[in-house]
Amino acid sequence: MKFDELMIVLGEFGKYQKIRFFLICIFSIVSAWHALNMVFVGPDHKFKCDLSEVNLTDTPLGDISQSKKDEIFLPDDEEKMCYQYDVNQTMTSLMAVGYNWSSSVVSNQTDRSMISCKNGYTFSKEIYKSSITSEFNLVCEKKFWRSTAKSIFFGGRLVGALLFGQLSDIFGRRPMFFVGVLLLLLAGTVASMANSMVLFLPMYFLQGAAHTGAFLVSYTLATELVGPRYRVVAGFISQIFYSFGFMTLAGIAYFIRDWRYLEIAITAPAVLFGIYYWYLPESIRWLLTHNKDDMAEKTLMTAAKENGVTLSSDVIKQLKEDPSLQSSGKKYYLFDCVRTWPMARLSLNIWFNWLVNALVYYGLSLNTENLAGSNYLNFCVAGAVEIPAYILCILFLNKVGRRWPLILTMYLGGIACIFSGLIPTNGDPGMETLVVILAMIGKFGITASYSIIYLLAAEIFPTVIRNIGMGVSSMSARIGGILAPIILDLQSVSKPLPLIVFGVLSILAGSLGYLLPETAGKPLPQLPEDVDTGKSCTELLLCCRSKKSDEYDTKEMKEMEDTIRV
Repeated sequence: MKFDELMIVLGEFGKYQKIRFFLICIFSIVSAWHALNMVFVGPDHKFKCDLSEVNLTDTPLGDISQSKKDEIFLPDDEEKMCYQYDVNQTMTSLMAVGYNWSSSVVSNQTDRSMISCKNGYTFSKEIYKSSITSEFNLVCEKKFWRSTAKSIFFGGRLVGALLFGQLSDIFGRRPMFFVGVLLLLLAGTVASMANSMVLFLPMYFLQGAAHTGAFLVSYTLATELVGPRYRVVAGFISQIFYSFGFMTLAGIAYFIRDWRYLEIAITAPAVLFGIYYWYLPESIRWLLTHNKDDMAEKTLMTAAKENGVTLSSDVIKQLKEDPSLQSSGKKYYLFDCVRTWPMARLSLNIWFNWLVNALVYYGLSLNTENLAGSNYLNFCVAGAVEIPAYILCILFLNKVGRRWPLILTMYLGGIACIFSGLIPTNGDPGMETLVVILAMIGKFGITASYSIIYLLAAEIFPTVIRNIGMGVSSMSARIGGILAPIILDLQSVSKPLPLIVFGVLSILAGSLGYLLPETAGKPLPQLPEDVDTGKSCTELLLCCRSKKSDEYDTKEMKEMEDTIRV
């Protein structure tokens, strides 16, 4: 008996699976809270130079408001927020005009020299009460630490994906899930108490590793828990819960505007997953492949009892005959993904698509704070648009295939990004709203394409190197996440530049989708020799020329027939 046949007999999505799958989906929500919390933990916090030491008490200007004081000593230019007017020079000018602060002698900004903020900064509490930006002064010459922290977090995600993937294959899915949750709890708690970036950054790195590792392990458990007909749907439903996590993070951050309390609020629920110790089973497939037959039988019988199914007493013996649960004699390595040019071309195409999808997806998610309007509302909507994207994938991917939806959604996302960056707003609320709408369309498109390339890659790589190929794909996605904050920093060069970069890369990756094979309705390849490697650029060009030639020959033949008739 094959393992998938057993799952059909057991019940592909019975009561046993539904309860455990729902528990795993709950963790997806908490995992999402950590994935993009930097949008609220380290935002672009409004600030200005601290003028508390500028003493006007003994002057006729002693009773002026703070806003008037800012007008005198601070430049009226957002690009010069890191500077103030020289206090001594300004005070001398004020004395010369009898403290008439509105005099052209004082208000003529070009005649006064500017210096870096002498006494530090004060941060607005209108939107954020506290953030690592305000607490550690991550502005001006320290501004790079904000994007660095985001990249370090995604670096942790890269390490977590690599380590937890390997370790879960060795020690099992279940124990590594709990290791990830425990590490997340510890790292998040310590990060919330950090008194400097020296402590915060390594804890943030561990947060990235822990939440990604635990999520990937739980995602694997979810797909191995259900029958073959429900695996794709289960993956998409898990992602929908992830999107719901993004939406609820905006609500949590809206009500908790102190970054330390926010860190605690999204980390503390990890304690509750300790209850899963009594409910979350080990993967039956993993138990069988590691010869833990007694535990596998116990788990199977528990599942059968809850699903109201009776299994034969020798079911384990029958399963051990399944070739998919037995290791083959030949070992396969990463080099096998690129051993031949057709296979290398295919692998590199998939890995590049993963990198671009992750880069654009996380870039657009992190960019919500740069859009007009409320950052909380923009972030919530950016999470909400993901849900219809996943639903459409569930409904149509089996009907229309994978390749063309991938190409079209990447084109949609890319074009929306470019227009979102290029449309001039000039403070017009209507144009600003249009830019936000286009950014959300871009997020919708890239969410759909990200989920499609995940499914497509799993179906393209042959069984013997599927884990290797998907592992490198996941690593490519983490590299894309690391690059996303760096690309967003290009706003300092040109504000629309990051969105244009996202758009161009999305269209380029979508165009490379023409070279990928269609996998819908086809059996999964077992060996590299079985893989449909798609078309090369040369083959595509020859195909186009062949079609034109066929059209020309048909036209010429018709003319000859007409001549003969005459």
